[in-house]
Amino acid sequence: MPQVLPIPDLKSALSAIYKRATLTRSKELRLYNIIAFSNIKRSGLVYAKLENRIQLYETLRGEKVFIQLPGKESAMSNRHPMPLDFRPKLQCVDGLFMQDASFGFIWDIFEEIGKQHKDYLSLVASLIFRMGYMYDYVYKAEKCARSGLLISGDNTENAGDIGSLDMSWYSLNLSEDIWYSLNNYIGDIQISDNQQISFEAFIKFIDLLLQNEDCKYHYRNMTQGLNKNYNLNSGRTSTCDANLLILYYLEGHCGISTLLDSFQKARGVPTFRKSAYGIVTDGIVVQS
Repeated sequence: MPQVLPIPDLKSALSAIYKRATLTRSKELRLYNIIAFSNIKRSGLVYAKLENRIQLYETLRGEKVFIQLPGKESAMSNRHPMPLDFRPKLQCVDGLFMQDASFGFIWDIFEEIGKQHKDYLSLVASLIFRMGYMYDYVYKAEKCARSGLLISGDNTENAGDIGSLDMSWYSLNLSEDIWYSLNNYIGDIQISDNQQISFEAFIKFIDLLLQNEDCKYHYRNMTQGLNKNYNLNSGRTSTCDANLLILYYLEGHCGISTLLDSFQKARGVPTFRKSAYGIVTDGIVVQS
């Protein structure tokens, strides 16, 4: 049975060091995952008609986190469609699925956590840092359940298990004690008037959302040839920096004008000073 760690012990368990090698290693893991997710077979699949759902995570509570493909951007009619697009899907313990969520939705949840548990935003920031750099992620070679979906309008029919998928990838890795403690301190995430999810499920959902960001930017720049010198300088890491800036603001370290100015100047994806990692995480992450 997992146990609730005292806050000092939890912070110690989440501690991380940022150094130049952190960025180098993260690019290696990111590229490995980009290739792994991009190589998932999609032949015959059509967005909003015939899709597949693949389970990649399960929480302590029994919630399941999937990727569902192809995504909406695979059906775009402009000159830059994204055939490898997918989206994370979260199945609650009652079997119902959470609505699809954007980063704006996630920021609203960050704000709500800040209203109730402002002192714990640093814990959230440490997780965002870890996801941004795939810090302490572990290699998995596993068979993942894959099911087919027949979609007609607002109706989705599960066509059943269509065989497992052999998946080799790098996965978010935290102990059961850490997840149990985070769930306990931060509490459930309110999705709607009658739907809640665990904090663990929320974070694992974000991780797969970030994975899609990496896959999309890599495809756009390399496969579509928009930037052959692309060096993974957008996607997961830069998106997490933007999320860290949001948390930095919610913690009270900068004003709304600074926040908005940063987003405006960077056209929606602002940078975040590496020297501020220690501030936004309250010393959980240190720079070396």
